[in-house]
Amino acid sequence: MGRPDLPVTWEEDGYTVTRTTAWSAPGCHAGCGIVCYVNEDGILEKVEGDRENPFNQGHICPRCACLPDVVNSPDRLLCPMKRDPSQRGNPDAWEQVTWDEALDLIYEKMTSLAEEYGPHTLQTFCGTGRDILWQSQRLAYAMGTPHVESYSSGLACWMPRLVSYNVSTGDYMMPDCSECHEDRFDNPEYRDPEVIFCWGNNCVASSSDGFFGDWLVEVMRRGSKLVVVDPRLTWLAARADIWIQPRPAVDSAVAIAMLKVIIDEDLYDHDFVDRWTYGFEALVQRCAEYDFDLLCERAWVPAEKIREAARLFAAGRHTAVQLGLALDMQRNGIGAVRAIISMLAICGDIDQPGGQIFTGAPFDFHYFSWGFDELPEDVQKMVIGYDEYPFIRMGMVLDQPDLAVVQAETEKPYGFTGAIMMGTNPLACMSNADLNRVYPVLQKLKFIAVADWRMTPTIQMLADVALPVAMCVEKLGMIAKRTGAFAMSPIAGLKIKGEPKSDAEIVWLLGKRFNEKMFPYDSVEEIYDYLVKNSGMTWREIRNQHWAYPGQEYRRYEKGLLRKDGLPGFNTRTGRIELYSPMAEEIGENVLPYYDEPYYSPYTTPELYKEYPVIVMTGSRNIQFFHSEHRDVAKLREIQPDPLVEINDEWAREQGFRDGDWLWIENKIGRIKHRAKLTPTLKPGMANVNSGWWFPETDPHDDPMYGVWDVNPNLLSELGQQGPTGFGADVKALLCKIYKCEEGEY
Repeated sequence: MGRPDLPVTWEEDGYTVTRTTAWSAPGCHAGCGIVCYVNEDGILEKVEGDRENPFNQGHICPRCACLPDVVNSPDRLLCPMKRDPSQRGNPDAWEQVTWDEALDLIYEKMTSLAEEYGPHTLQTFCGTGRDILWQSQRLAYAMGTPHVESYSSGLACWMPRLVSYNVSTGDYMMPDCSECHEDRFDNPEYRDPEVIFCWGNNCVASSSDGFFGDWLVEVMRRGSKLVVVDPRLTWLAARADIWIQPRPAVDSAVAIAMLKVIIDEDLYDHDFVDRWTYGFEALVQRCAEYDFDLLCERAWVPAEKIREAARLFAAGRHTAVQLGLALDMQRNGIGAVRAIISMLAICGDIDQPGGQIFTGAPFDFHYFSWGFDELPEDVQKMVIGYDEYPFIRMGMVLDQPDLAVVQAETEKPYGFTGAIMMGTNPLACMSNADLNRVYPVLQKLKFIAVADWRMTPTIQMLADVALPVAMCVEKLGMIAKRTGAFAMSPIAGLKIKGEPKSDAEIVWLLGKRFNEKMFPYDSVEEIYDYLVKNSGMTWREIRNQHWAYPGQEYRRYEKGLLRKDGLPGFNTRTGRIELYSPMAEEIGENVLPYYDEPYYSPYTTPELYKEYPVIVMTGSRNIQFFHSEHRDVAKLREIQPDPLVEINDEWAREQGFRDGDWLWIENKIGRIKHRAKLTPTLKPGMANVNSGWWFPETDPHDDPMYGVWDVNPNLLSELGQQGPTGFGADVKALLCKIYKCEEGEY
């Protein structure tokens, strides 16, 4: 396990070279192994992929290659700052303070608010799944509040997939591309997927949710057949054996149509279904309720294309599916994902080599909701949506955002008073946050502290305290990917700019002030020692050998390795994969996969569709940016200087649009402007706009929102359209109209 023979630091051609792992800040989901070169002046000069690291095997993306540009950026926050809340938005009101002054001020303000209004009126905000999840959650619990926020409608980022897997199979899963084996493709138990589906995911650009996109490319090279389900012709779709191009946000129609083919043509694994699934007859009956041709018609996909894909799915003895964010960003995300899981289950592809494998947090690392069970039961039940949406308890125990915003607006049963934000820039990011409502709600807060590495619209417009965050190459940290655990430490010889601290250190210092019982540790390293204690190693021991893989065993359901009672079966109430969920029945949720239309669509709101006849998607990934980050890196910004709206080229020319024109994208609640990108990769009547946009180069004296009000699709997203489970939001199906900007409007 690990490679203790590999040096951590060495000298090479005048550089001090260090082998470590990239995490955040700046952000990414992957956490790749990297080799960093620091010159004689203590400056990080270049970054390369670590060929010895089994996770990424030397491959890195442009963002990682440009890490020196971010570390050495002149725009970094260097020291803690404060300003009076009455001066929010004023870039000249900031005053430099020491760390002790800043942390004491946060403690004093939040404690004072807790004493006056109650600790339950405090919040923490966490961004995407990087190095702030356990930190922001445990900090909230140390303050005595259960309120951890994203204000991202329907928790439509990973949560629908996580909950769907938990409901159906008892744990999270991902495709087996050998990533859980330290010896990768040389492992004797491993088999390549015969067929791999990439569904609603451009993973070579996003590497999202712990799945490194190069893994899929590698199994393609090794012979796996590829099916892509995506409204856009991505790089992967262009190389697929089958490309299904559905109408956005109706993946449940595609999945149930495929299920019908597999069942009606008797293509499923009878033995696995009989022995290891629950509710198959009910699933058959549910599928019989839908007309195949109507499903295909509503999906805008030829029936024969769906039949072809379903037959290929069932024919592979090792079939796997990489599910992407697009499944979450629709109000029926859970219905779609459970239908896909049902296909994997009835074809016997669960927990098999080259199939869909269980990948829980390695060594029981407390990545989510660490400390929630230490809160009093009555405080736990204050989680917004705890009673209304019981599936909330099966995720990361975050507040249900749509209800949380309503509560913040109405202050019933109570409002919110103070917040600490980490790793999040909600005014420019979270592409399913209704900025028209979220911004006023955040303005109401009496005190806000934000930790980030540079000035953002969120800090400039909302923060009373700004804390400078250390980069991944400057800090001690731990990545617990579902493949294994990877430790990092400050790069040898690196001259640290300013006074940044890691997110973990900030939380440790604040946590000891708020609740020393929850933070009894004498150092951040002690925290990580606790988090990896089940590995049998300390943080430093893992760091010295670079990584620790827990290993991957197949068919664990046969060996009693998935259940706490040690009995064969799956970690569900019935011990089987639950195609029909008794737990869902108990709490009044839909017990089976189902198809449902978006909140607004050509079929649910035909009159609105006449007025706004273009179905607009957002939230798609570009390899040069991560969410709202990297637009200040010149090398990456050169790739795409402005936000783009992708539209069908023939349709665009009919409208009189030319490539590069500034266009308005408008719906019933707002409008934004993007430059036109004419392309044949989308059907007429569909469009794709870029999320996370702002202009860091803007002088905040001219616009302290850095252009967010002009270009960010948060202005088009509408809260209150969550799915019936509380999860999912139709960010992939915004009904809009598109027209030219007049001269002077751009």
